[in-house]
Amino acid sequence: MASRLLTTAEWSRLLGDVSACTLAKVGRSHPAAKFYEGKVAALGELARLIADETEPAQAVDAAVMLSARWADKCLPGGPQARDWEAYRAGGVEAMTDIAAELAPPR
Repeated sequence: MASRLLTTAEWSRLLGDVSACTLAKVGRSHPAAKFYEGKVAALGELARLIADETEPAQAVDAAVMLSARWADKCLPGGPQARDWEAYRAGGVEAMTDIAAELAPPR
């Protein structure tokens, strides 16, 4: 899935030479990286639900379902809430974009 590879590259670029786990352990907030991490995670979920031969309409349905699931995710509070909101937003955006990309033209 090309969009997942591109998203992973952007996530990696944002983190530089530091892992997301390292940032979390020291308590540093990085919403931009969490946004791309959410996109990568959601695209991974979609990849597990569909196969190369899946009809576009079925892939759109799967992306719409995942977008709703991501939008309903309960987020933890506290100092990391901003990162988790960015993570969720990334997942929702990824699924919305994929659904729009795969939808038949009107």
